[in-house]
Amino acid sequence: MKNILLICNEGMSTGYLCNKMNEIALAQGINARARAVPESALEGHYKDVDVVMIGPQIKYLLDSIRQRVGHSLPVDAINPIDFGRTNAKAVLEHALSLIVEQSTTTDVEDDA
Repeated sequence: MKNILLICNEGMSTGYLCNKMNEIALAQGINARARAVPESALEGHYKDVDVVMIGPQIKYLLDSIRQRVGHSLPVDAINPIDFGRTNAKAVLEHALSLIVEQSTTTDVEDDA
């Protein structure tokens, strides 16, 4: 199971997006689960996820959030157009691609 964490100011706007992402994952047989929390609760929630996606309204915190998770997992901002249109499929695909990219990078580093 791939665990995706969405972060925004209060977790409400990303909460709706999470519900849509979970519906799509279930319908397409994708073994993934998204959940949303406010940025202030990040520390209590990132340790059991595979990727952190942040809402475009807090994109300015991207570097700070990467530091807070210790660069241990991929962190990226949600595309503002996908976010605004609640394009859950695109956000899910982007999150999953970041997980694959991270595992590929980790495998290459392990081989070095």
